[in-house]
Amino acid sequence: MKLLIVDDDADLCEMLQEHFEERFECEVSTVNTPGEALTLLESLQPEGMLLDVQLKSRLNGFDVLARARQISPGTKVIMVTGVDDFAAVEKALELGAVDYITKPFTVRYLEDTVEAKIATHLLCA
Repeated sequence: MKLLIVDDDADLCEMLQEHFEERFECEVSTVNTPGEALTLLESLQPEGMLLDVQLKSRLNGFDVLARARQISPGTKVIMVTGVDDFAAVEKALELGAVDYITKPFTVRYLEDTVEAKIATHLLCA
């Protein structure tokens, strides 16, 4: 499985990349900007993407999600948000995300909730 992680927090990307490569033995790529995400999405065509809602750019995660649906319609997107906002979750699902996860991540949340959502939406699809 190929997984793309898009988050402007490089340390978080690195930690998630190491974690998922070890736990799922998958190919994980990370990027920190919307432009990098869209470019890599087109060439990589990953099965899944973890996409931060709030990116430090003029484009946010919703913008990237909308374009991702056109570039790589088969990629299943799980939105990542630091804001507990039901309206944002609804918007993400309307735009085609399959689920969402919240940050910050504790080890237990990562191992229990995040891994379960990845397994459900990306590995068992």
